[in-house]
Amino acid sequence: MFKIIKASSGESLGMTEAPTYIKKADNGCYNLCPEPSEAPGIVYGGVVYHLLGRPELDGAEDTVALEETDAGVELAEAKDATARSAKMAGQMQVAAKLYVQASTSITDAQALEMPDLFLTWAEVLAAGTQLSKDTIINDGNQLYRVVQPVTPQEHQAPHDEGMLAIYRPIDQTHAGTQEDPIPFVYGMDTEQGKYYGYNGKVYLCNLTMTPCVWPPETPGLWQWSEVTE
Repeated sequence: MFKIIKASSGESLGMTEAPTYIKKADNGCYNLCPEPSEAPGIVYGGVVYHLLGRPELDGAEDTVALEETDAGVELAEAKDATARSAKMAGQMQVAAKLYVQASTSITDAQALEMPDLFLTWAEVLAAGTQLSKDTIINDGNQLYRVVQPVTPQEHQAPHDEGMLAIYRPIDQTHAGTQEDPIPFVYGMDTEQGKYYGYNGKVYLCNLTMTPCVWPPETPGLWQWSEVTE
């Protein structure tokens, strides 16, 4: 087995059991060369390469060296490298998750791009430790930002009424148009003139509410107008 290595960079292009040796004929075409010692180049992957230490070969893409090697050893090393890479990737994923869960500087937009990295409500309850201001948690696939330091209590979930002073829902990224309404979440900040979706219907917000504790379908509420067209 031969390893094909770029002479300029030491980069390994691959391995081959039988190199395809070539030389250039008088008519300018490349021909197979039966004598490896007389061949100025090889073809690998459809590309012509000049062999290091041999006469120049016009048209060659690069100069390479052939290194005889043990295929079993190479495969074992490649397998070990793959295992190390997978292990490192797993460690990086754990490190990233720990950073995200402890960070208080992640923006709403950034948080919405990686919702699965944040601690769930069940996890923060089990931990029983205080959450810092601006920590983000995931409660039922809805992200909430901690407004003030709090130690989570089972009877005071982020989605419960009366918890807006502690947990504020993070808006999903939508245009707020009639075609792309913002999904309404109890306690979110709403903006006058934007459209919100709730229970399969679309509503126009007639008043900025921070936070909004009146669902769009609340009877007799002028702050919302259902879109019927």
